[in-house]
Amino acid sequence: MKEELEICAKVLVPFKEIIDDMLNKGFHVQEDFILNDIYMILNDEEVSLEKIDRLLANYVLVRETVGKRIMLVIKKKEINDKGEIINQKSIKCPITNVSDGYNFMKELGFKKLIEIKDHNVLLSNGKNEIYVQDIEGLGVYVEMEQKNLLLSNNNGNSIEEMINTLKGYNLKIDDSNFFAKKSYDMLKKMLEE
Repeated sequence: MKEELEICAKVLVPFKEIIDDMLNKGFHVQEDFILNDIYMILNDEEVSLEKIDRLLANYVLVRETVGKRIMLVIKKKEINDKGEIINQKSIKCPITNVSDGYNFMKELGFKKLIEIKDHNVLLSNGKNEIYVQDIEGLGVYVEMEQKNLLLSNNNGNSIEEMINTLKGYNLKIDDSNFFAKKSYDMLKKMLEE
């Protein structure tokens, strides 16, 4: 499994406004895509607010990058006592369609936990890549992964370096939490409704 560091923060302004701000700061759009994720957990897992962290530390995604690729992704996250993701590993397996992947996981004893749909724009300034994600029914987030998708360098060798890099762009984000979890926020919202 491949180790991937990443940080994520909530955005304090609308999707278009943060993108315009980044374009004005020298970023350009590298990719613009829709992502549909079905989070799946074992059938015997109890779903409750008290167990959210545990549920979202080990799951399978049926992931569709609309018009590009479909895959199963096993995600394993190590979360410290403060709720920060300190280590994340994933295994990816390409599949041919969402329905077959979903039904395959159901046959293996998994059930749907949540579904997240988001509009992603990957922006780059030639040095760093930052994803801006408009999550349907939730809000806007920025995400920075350690390894850049299309650039040969990375965004830092530690979480601290990545946070300092992101802070350096003076974006309108909640800089009190660089470990925002979209899946956690969505599941919490769903369970509280």
